[in-house]
Amino acid sequence: MARKKLSAAQAAAPDRLLERAFPDARHASRRSVLRHALSLFNANGVEATKIDDLKRASGQSVGTIYHHFKNKEGVVDALFFAAFDDLSRAIAERIAGLADGHAVVDALIQAYAHWISTQPECAQFVFMARETVGQGPHAEDLQQRLLDRYRPIDEVLAREAEAGRILPLPVDLIPSLVLGAVEFYARGWLAGRRRATPASHAPRFATAAWRALTE
Repeated sequence: MARKKLSAAQAAAPDRLLERAFPDARHASRRSVLRHALSLFNANGVEATKIDDLKRASGQSVGTIYHHFKNKEGVVDALFFAAFDDLSRAIAERIAGLADGHAVVDALIQAYAHWISTQPECAQFVFMARETVGQGPHAEDLQQRLLDRYRPIDEVLAREAEAGRILPLPVDLIPSLVLGAVEFYARGWLAGRRRATPASHAPRFATAAWRALTE
């Protein structure tokens, strides 16, 4: 990824993510294509990256790439959803069992900031490709996965609003209030414009988010 120097752990993080997403040995060639695609997409952009680039970088044949992914768009979609689902799992694990709205918002931001901080290459790609995937053939799939990710949080916050513990805000405003600051900071950090990781500021983001919902 451009302009962001990675630690050894951050550089290795996408390999672990792809092993979680595609754990069998028979998926080794798929993982290889996706890992090299991640580096190429982040360095050159999706549009500028060609199948031949993926072939040369991964050492896989064009036939293998088409067998696994059909086309370049299939590579983009597979990589995007592998990263997206990994973040969703991280959020679900962090909020599991929580029923208090304040605790849920804090856990959501902690999970979001920690995932970006430990998976900067994947986070960069998710931010870059989200609009492309959202306008492509898997737009409905992405929408459903977003609903599934945030449904438990929405249900808790709806109960908090009914009880008068948070403001009766429009539903479509809440994500911007809760995640807007950490996402804005994260984009700057990924671009090399911020030194401290998003995770290091997560408590401040969580405090600001809760205040936005309650004051």
